[in-house]
Amino acid sequence: MAADQALADGLTQNATQFGTLTVGSQKYKAADVAKVLQDRITAQKAVITARGTLNGAVVAAKTQLASSRALIKAVKQALRFMFSNDVTTLAMFGLAPNKAPAQKPATKVAATAKAKATRTLRGTKGKKQKLAITAPAAAPATPVVETPAAAPAVASPVAASAPASPVTKQ
Repeated sequence: MAADQALADGLTQNATQFGTLTVGSQKYKAADVAKVLQDRITAQKAVITARGTLNGAVVAAKTQLASSRALIKAVKQALRFMFSNDVTTLAMFGLAPNKAPAQKPATKVAATAKAKATRTLRGTKGKKQKLAITAPAAAPATPVVETPAAAPAVASPVAASAPASPVTKQ
């Protein structure tokens, strides 16, 4: 903008030194070129003014949004509570029903481990036999801390006895 102003001032002050300027195939008087430059300067000043107005409006909008955020959040929450079973009414307000809370990863891991243990324990059996068996609840995953090994236990002589023979009815 400053360069355009300097060029316009120079053309106005020195217009008498040259009659017309030929640019391409057209001839221009110094006053005509100075007017084009003044129009450019005016347009640039309008942009600066509009940018200042825009910045002021943006600041005002951000302030308004920040000051009303808690109220709007509470209103939306109240509407979701009031119309939790009526999706069409919520849609009239531009709201979606509350989502079910997502499971935590630890819960998913425990459920998967329990399902796998149940499947292994049940094996291949009939429907009624499968329903009678459930796996114990899986212990939470905690780091294993090893303790120093104790002296090996001596096997008792009772444990080394021969297996008992099956009892049969006669």
